[in-house]
Amino acid sequence: MIILLIIVVAFYCYKQFQKNRNIKTVNPNEINQGPIIHNELSHEQIEKIKKIQATFADVYKISLEETITNFKRDRNPDNEIEIWLNMVHAYEKFILKDSEITLNKKSEVFKLILMRSMMDEKEAIKETDCKILNEKEITEILSYYIFKSAPLLIK
Repeated sequence: MIILLIIVVAFYCYKQFQKNRNIKTVNPNEINQGPIIHNELSHEQIEKIKKIQATFADVYKISLEETITNFKRDRNPDNEIEIWLNMVHAYEKFILKDSEITLNKKSEVFKLILMRSMMDEKEAIKETDCKILNEKEITEILSYYIFKSAPLLIK
C-alpha cells in the first residue's frame, strides 16, 4: 500500500513539474487578443472598470472603451476585475501619500504592481528593473498587493 502511495505522489509531482516547466515569460505586445466572450457586462462591472481605467489613465494609456472591451474578452471578468482592483488599491495606497510624485515614478509603481499580479515578488522586482523606486518603497508597494500571482494562460 505504501509503495502505491509513493508511486501516486511521484507521478503527481512529475506532472506538476512538467506543467510548470512550460511556463515562460512573453512580451505582452506579442500576445494576440482573443475574441470577445461576453457581449455585455453588468452595470456593477462597468463601474468597477471605470475606477480601474481612471486610476491608471496617466500610466496605462488606453481608453475606457478599450478597457471595457478587454474585460469582455476575459473568460471570467469578475476575477480579472478583482485582480485589477487589488492593483488599484496597492497603487493608490502608495502614490496618494506623495502629492509631488512624478509620472515616471507612477509608471514604475504601476509596472511593479502589474508584474506582481502575474508573478512572485522576486520575479516582479527583477522584471520591473526599478530605476526610480528604492528598496524600501518596493517592499512597501508589494506589501499592499495581497493576491497570489496568476500567470496569463495562453492557448
